[in-house]
Formats: sequence, structure tokens, C-alpha cells
Amino acid sequence: MTFLRNILNVSVFCFSYLLCLPVAQAGEVIHSYVDYQQGHYLLNLEMRIHAPVDNVYAVLLDFNALTELNDSIKVSQLLLKHKNEYTVLLESKGCIWFFCRRIKQVQVVTEMGNGYLHSITDPSQSDMASGKVLWHVRPDQQNTELTLITYSADFEPDFFIPPLIGPWLMKKRLLKEGRKTVNGIELKAQHAPR
Repeated sequence: MTFLRNILNVSVFCFSYLLCLPVAQAGEVIHSYVDYQQGHYLLNLEMRIHAPVDNVYAVLLDFNALTELNDSIKVSQLLLKHKNEYTVLLESKGCIWFFCRRIKQVQVVTEMGNGYLHSITDPSQSDMASGKVLWHVRPDQQNTELTLITYSADFEPDFFIPPLIGPWLMKKRLLKEGRKTVNGIELKAQHAPR
């Protein structure tokens, strides 16, 4: 009987302890827009991250560790840095139903100041005919422990996408991966040293 009482006490303690732990916040997508126009995929996300702006910005610039943000990113490597410009290799793998593709991109990322990062894909070294991304990272005016991010992208794949899959499914996949990345950014930024 004492053994059962001890197990019950330990269980109640553990449950009570778990209730007192802070609840982890999930990154929040405030607004999302995905469109397909003449071979181009357009993506715009407005996100709220539960982490300070400096931590979030540092996570985005940690080019050798972007694989930690989303399990679809298989390779992330800083190839060259010159002042506020970075050349980055990214390889990602995505599957929609039975169609899987590994996509290579070499991007030139430029810090533009005031929380802006601009990225252009080099089509000669990538599986993209074109690609442009603009990030805007800024503190939330209501709460400085929160960060707002605007992500705008325009890219054109340089590979065949089966008509069966079509733009509709690609758009859904892009949105899903965007949300996954938001949560990855938040998780890493929350655990960054201050």
C-alpha cells in the first residue's frame, strides 16, 4: 500500500509540476497569401514570433544552421561573406504525394539595414529560373519580447512539376512549409543566449 501511495504522490507531483511550466508559444502566422502567375509562385507571410527581435535576426543570419529551422532543409552552408553580403547554398527536399524533388539554390543575401534582408537566387547555380525574397524583421510595438516578420517571395522553378500536382497543391505545400519554418525560427530564437 505504501508503494502505491508513493507512486500516486510522485504522479501528482509530476502533473502539478508540468502545469506550472511555462507553455511554449507557437509562432503565429497573422496573414498568408500564396499565388501562382505565369510560372511564378508568389508567397507573402506576416508572422509573429515569441522571441526578441535580436535573437530572431541572429537566427536568420546563422546560415550554417538553417537546417535546424525546418526538416525539409537538408543543406545550409555559408559559402562567402563580404561586408553585409552573404552567398549561401541551400538544398531542400519536398514531397507532394508521390512526387519528391531535391532543390538546390545558391542565394546572395544582403543585409539592407532596419531589419531588412534581401535575397536573390543565382539561376546559373540553382534549380530555380529566378527567385527573390525580402524579409523584414522588427519588434512588435505592443510587446518588445515579440517580433514581427514579413516574408515576401517570388520564385520560378526551373524543373518540371507534373500537371496532376499543379499549382494548387504546390501553394498548399509552400504555406505548410512556411508555417513549419516560423515555428522553427521561434524555437531556436527562444533558446538563443541573450
